[in-house]
Amino acid sequence: MTDHRDLEAQIAHVFLSQLQVDVPGVEVDLFATGIVDSLMFVKLLALLEAHFAIRVSFEDLEIDDFRTLRQIAQFVATKRAGLAAPRRVSASG
Repeated sequence: MTDHRDLEAQIAHVFLSQLQVDVPGVEVDLFATGIVDSLMFVKLLALLEAHFAIRVSFEDLEIDDFRTLRQIAQFVATKRAGLAAPRRVSASG
């Protein structure tokens, strides 16, 4: 099974080779820094599906699963394992 560091490196390579973006670190917030916008996010989802042979459904979309390379790697690993995407419980509701 692929370890998370390898998965993080593969995702960083997808960013660099397909989106022409060099992500500076696995914990960098891709949205807060402006690295990923809404159009790039849609492209990223399609690339993740193609590259990792996963299916991302609307129900799976939780923005916090895609904020950093580390979180994306966790999401991809979960999907590849055939598990449902992790659900977050809101403290406010």
